[in-house]
Amino acid sequence: MQVLVYLIIYLLLVFPLQAEKVPAGYVAKWDTIPLIKEDYTIKYDQNCVSFEGILKKGKIEQPHITPFKIVNKTLNNFINGYIIKTSDENTKELIRINTVVIWPNYEQSDWYVLLGSNSCFVKWLEIQPDNIDSIIALGKKN
Repeated sequence: MQVLVYLIIYLLLVFPLQAEKVPAGYVAKWDTIPLIKEDYTIKYDQNCVSFEGILKKGKIEQPHITPFKIVNKTLNNFINGYIIKTSDENTKELIRINTVVIWPNYEQSDWYVLLGSNSCFVKWLEIQPDNIDSIIALGKKN
């Protein structure tokens, strides 16, 4: 009986820690890196809403979340897929995007995707992880 109680306590403590490291199974196939201290350093010479300022504000409001940046081929595929998927008038704005940060929201099914261009905040999306994956797949096709 005592062994069973220890096993249950162990499982309750270990499984949530493992879930935080890999937010979802398919994220492991995306090319991502965690945000570092420099990603939160605001560049004051910009004439726009600071992307780093948005990240810093988000980290203050939700310090328990570990955001990550989409990089390399996955970044290009996401941007291309998002441009194809949206019939937005602001296509010029979307083409300039060079930073995509995923802010996983473990309390809900939707995650936040922050889009930036040269340290300027462009827009944010609230989207399910499955749809992020489908946008990347769409960009990969074209």
